[in-house]
Amino acid sequence: MRFRNTILVLCLSGMAGTASAYDLLDAWRAAREHDAGFAAARAERDAGQEKAVQGRARLLPQIGLSGSITRNNPIEPDMASYTSRGYGVELSQPVFDVGKFADYRRGQAGAALADIQYLANEQQLIVDVSRAYFDVLLAQDSLAATRASKKAYENQLAQARAAFEVGTATITDTHEAQAGYDAAAAQEIVAQSNLEIARNALARLTGLDPAGIQPLAERIELVTAQGALEAWQARALDNSFDVRARAQELETARADLLAARGNRLPTLELNAGYRDNDSGMGPSPKTRASSVGLTVTMPLFAGGGISSQIREAASRELAARDRLEASRRQVREDVRRAYLGVTNGAAYVRAQEQLLVSARSKLESTRLGREVGVRTNLDLLRAEQDYYDTVRSLAEARYNYLTARLQLLQATGELTEAGLAEVNRSLRQAG
Repeated sequence: MRFRNTILVLCLSGMAGTASAYDLLDAWRAAREHDAGFAAARAERDAGQEKAVQGRARLLPQIGLSGSITRNNPIEPDMASYTSRGYGVELSQPVFDVGKFADYRRGQAGAALADIQYLANEQQLIVDVSRAYFDVLLAQDSLAATRASKKAYENQLAQARAAFEVGTATITDTHEAQAGYDAAAAQEIVAQSNLEIARNALARLTGLDPAGIQPLAERIELVTAQGALEAWQARALDNSFDVRARAQELETARADLLAARGNRLPTLELNAGYRDNDSGMGPSPKTRASSVGLTVTMPLFAGGGISSQIREAASRELAARDRLEASRRQVREDVRRAYLGVTNGAAYVRAQEQLLVSARSKLESTRLGREVGVRTNLDLLRAEQDYYDTVRSLAEARYNYLTARLQLLQATGELTEAGLAEVNRSLRQAG
C-alpha cells in the first residue's frame, strides 16, 4: 500500500510540473475568473444596478411604524405615577415632486452606465489578454531568432579563426565575426528579459503558466475589413461603449438640471396615518385616530442658492454635451486607425512574408558566394543579420495585424468572444 501511494504522489507531482497547453480563448476565459480588476468591475456593475432601485423607491409609498412607552412621575403629591403607551403607522406618497422624479431618472442612467462600463471593461480585458498573449509569442520568436543569429555568428567566428590560423583570412574577419557574436549575445540577454516580463504580464492576467501557450500557425488567414470606413464609423457611433457611456452621463446631467429647476416648484405629498394611544390616566385613557391629508411645500426665498444651483447644473450639462461630442470624434479616429491597421496590416504581413523569402535567398546566395570567394565574411554577416531581423519583423507584423482586428471590433463595440474565437483560429492547435 505504501508503494502504491508513493507511485501516486510521484505521478501527481509529474503532472503538476507539466504546463497544460492552452490557446487565446482559454486564456481569455481564465482571465475572466482570475483577473482582480475585472472582478472589481463585475462588483461595480452589480452595485450600479442598485441605483435604479433606489431612484424608483423615491417615487413609491413610504410606510413607517412608530411606538412609544413612557413612565410619568408627577410632582404633585396627590397624583400617582402612570405609564402612557402609543403606536402609529404613517404613509406618505409623493404626488408632485420634481426632485424625486429627477432621482428616478438619475437612477436609471446610473444603472445603464454601470452595465455599459462593465461591458467596456470586458472588451478591454479581451484586448489586454490578447496583447499579453501575443507579447509572449513575439518575445519567444525574438529570442529564437536572436539565438539562431548568435549560433550563426559563433560558427562564423570559429571559421574565421581557423582560416586566420592557416593564413587564408585576415584578422579583420575574426574581429568582425567576434563583434557580431558579442552583439548577438547582448541581444539575447535583452530578449530573455523581455520574455520574462511578457510571461509575468500574461500570468498576472490569467493565472496560467505562460509556458503552455499555443504558438501562431505558419500561415494565417489575412482578412481585411469588410465594408467602407464610413460604414464602420457609423456602426461605432451607434454601438461604441464610450459614446454610450458619455450619453448616460449627459442624461444624468440633464436629471441634475431638472432637479435644480424643480427646487423652485412646489411639492405635493399625500399623507395618511393611524394612531393608537393609551395615556394611562383619566376616565377615557385610550384614544384612536386616523388621518388623511395633502401637504404642499412652496419655496419662497433661498438667498439666491437655487438660482446658483441651476446655473451650475446648466454648465455641467453643457460640459457633458461637449464630452459626448469629443467621444464621438475620438471614436471616429479610433475606428480609422484600427481600420487602417487591419487593411494595411494585412498588406504589410504579405510584404514581410515576401521579404523573408528574398532575405533567405540572399543569405543562401551570400553563403555560396563566400565559398567561391566572390563575397566576404562581412557580406555574409550582414546577410544573416538582415535575415533574422526580417524574421522578427514578420512576427511583429503578424501579431500587430491580429491585435488590430480586435481593436477594430472594440472601437465599434462589437468585440465579443465570437470575434476572439476568429482570431484564435490563427493559433496552431495542440494534438
